[in-house]
Amino acid sequence: MSSIRLNTLFVSIGQGLRIAMAMLLLPVASRILGPASFGRYNLATTIMFFTMLADDLGLNMWVTREIAKHKERAQRYFAYAVGLKVVLIPLSLLFVALYLELGSYDRETVEAVWIFSLYALLTSFRDLAVALFRAFEEMEWESLAQSIEKVLTTALGIAVLLTGGGLKGLAWVFVASAAASTLYSLRPLFRRFVRPAMAFSFREFLPMLRGAVVFGISVFLTTIYSRIDMVMLSLMKGPDYWGYYAAAHKLIDLSNVVPTVLMIATFPAMARAATPFADHLNQVFTRGFKWLLLLAIPIVPGVLLLARPVVLGFYGAAYAPSIPALQILGCTAAVLFLNIFTAGAFGATNHQGRLVIIQIGGLVVSASLNWLLIPRYAHVGSSIASLVTESAVLTATLILAFRRIVRLTGLVFIRDGVIAAAVMSLGLLLLRSLPPLPLAGIGAALYFAILFALKTITWQEIWQFKRAK
Repeated sequence: MSSIRLNTLFVSIGQGLRIAMAMLLLPVASRILGPASFGRYNLATTIMFFTMLADDLGLNMWVTREIAKHKERAQRYFAYAVGLKVVLIPLSLLFVALYLELGSYDRETVEAVWIFSLYALLTSFRDLAVALFRAFEEMEWESLAQSIEKVLTTALGIAVLLTGGGLKGLAWVFVASAAASTLYSLRPLFRRFVRPAMAFSFREFLPMLRGAVVFGISVFLTTIYSRIDMVMLSLMKGPDYWGYYAAAHKLIDLSNVVPTVLMIATFPAMARAATPFADHLNQVFTRGFKWLLLLAIPIVPGVLLLARPVVLGFYGAAYAPSIPALQILGCTAAVLFLNIFTAGAFGATNHQGRLVIIQIGGLVVSASLNWLLIPRYAHVGSSIASLVTESAVLTATLILAFRRIVRLTGLVFIRDGVIAAAVMSLGLLLLRSLPPLPLAGIGAALYFAILFALKTITWQEIWQFKRAK
C-alpha cells in the first residue's frame, strides 16, 4: 500500500472524526451560549490561531520538510525546535496582552482569550510531534492524538455546557483536552523517532528561523487574511454579529478538512519530487487538483440551495441572519479547496517566498474590503470580502504555479464537473421539499452518477489510485 494512500487514510480518519465531533458540539454550544457568547467563543479561537503562530513561526512545517529529506537529522532538529519554541512563549503572551489592550473587550471575552491562548501554546508543542509523524509518513499517530482531543473536547464540552459552565468552562475543557492529546503524542514520538531533548543555541536558532520564517510568514498571512474579517468585525460591530458570522464560518471551516487532508498527505511526496515540472510532481499535483475541483464545484449550488434549512435546523431561528453569510461563504469554501492544496505545493517545492508576496496582496485586499463593507453590511460584508480575497489569491497562485512549478495533464474534468453540478442543482430544486440531510445525499449521489456516466471518474482510476506507489 502506498505511503500517500496510507497517509490519506489516517489523516482522513482523524479529520472525519473532527467533523463528527464538531457536528455534535456546535449546535449545543451555539444554542446554550446564544449569539453573543458564541461570538466571543469564535473570537477567542481566532486569537488562539495567532498565538499559536507566534510560538511557532513556521517551525513545524519547516521541520516536516527538512526531516522528510534528511531523516538522520531528526534528533538535532527536534531538540532545537523545542528550545526555540520555549524562547518564543513570551512573544506569544506579549501579542495577546497587546491585542487585548487595544481591543477594550468585556471581561468574558478577555478571560476566554487568555484561556484559549494557553490551549494554543499546548497545541503548538503537540504539533511539533505531529510534524515529525508527517516527516516519517506515519500519520496514524497524528490521527490518534487529534482524535483523543476531539472526543474529549466534545464529551466534556457538552457536559460542562449542560451543567451551566458557560464559555469559561468550555474554554478550560479545550485546555484539558489539548494536554491529554499532547501527553499521548509523546509516547510514540520518544519510542519511535527521537529521544526527549531540548537545546538552546542562537547559533543554531538563526538558520532554523531563516528557513522557518518564510513558512511562518506564509501561514501568518494566510491566517490573518482569512480571519481578519472576524477581528475587524469584533472591533466594528457587537457580539451578536460575531455570533452570526461564526455560525456560518464554523460550518464552512468543516469543509476545509478535505483539501487539508490531501495537502498533508501529499506534502512529503511533493517535497521529495521538488524539481519544477518533474513528471512525478505533475502527477501528484494533477491528481489532487482534479479530485478537489470535482468536490468543490457542487459546493456552490449546494450551499446556495440548502443554507436556509441547514442554519435553521442546526442552530435555530436565533441564527437566521447567518443564512446570507453562509450562502456567500459556501462559494468561498469551493475556492479554498484549491487554495489550500496549491499553497501546500508551493511550500513543498521551496517556493513559499513567492506565495508570501501573493498573500500580502490578499491581506491588503481583505482588510480594505472589510473596512469598506462591515459598517454597512456587518457580517454579510465580511463574507463578501472573504470571497473576493480568496478568489484573487487563487487566481494569482495558479498563474504562478503553472508558470514556475507544475503542469496539469488535462482539463476536460472541469467541463464535466460543471455539467454534473447543473444536473444536481436541477434535482435539488425539484426535490426541495425534502429535509436537508436526505436532500444533500440525493444531490451528491446524482452528481457523482453524472461524473461516472461521463467517464470523468472511473472505477479503474480509483483502483489505480489505491494501488499507486
